[in-house]
Amino acid sequence: MQPNDRNGDAVDGPLASETHVRVLDVLDRRPIGREIHALSEPSLYLVRARLNSDFSCEAGDHLDMESGNVGPLSQLRFRDLSGDANSVLQHAMQESIRLNPDPHLGFFNRANNISLKVHAFQLLPGVGSSTARSWVKIRGQNGWVDLAEVSEKLGVEVVDLLAERYVGELADPAEVPCLLDLLVRVSA
Repeated sequence: MQPNDRNGDAVDGPLASETHVRVLDVLDRRPIGREIHALSEPSLYLVRARLNSDFSCEAGDHLDMESGNVGPLSQLRFRDLSGDANSVLQHAMQESIRLNPDPHLGFFNRANNISLKVHAFQLLPGVGSSTARSWVKIRGQNGWVDLAEVSEKLGVEVVDLLAERYVGELADPAEVPCLLDLLVRVSA
């Protein structure tokens, strides 16, 4: 959960339920200390936050918001990410998906036609209509138990596909439908 604001009041809004951040970059902000660019969890927002003066961390660290080491979160636009943060975002997204696989697995088990010509699987990078039809056939009636099984049966690393799609949505918020909103942020 997010810490309280300076007045001690609980923070509201889309970031209020975030429990962790995955650090993408640590930046010096003189004269007032250090700031992180991070990926929030569980909702996968790009965020920035100040670090307490006596706390040290680095890219890749997974920080608990309850620890008191990280100040309140604020949303960060993709274009405002530091170069270092941008370079590790895809990997951080993959790690976040692996840490909380349930909403992402649900996509593969419930994906249906969006229209007569487009299947939800086609929202993933490199997936066309014939691949989508074959995936539905492979999935069958029962679905899959975990993301590793999905990857094995489909012959593609599905965590990488989802991470690539999510990063694309962060880079272009106008991309619709937004799987982050449909899968992750609805259930968070």
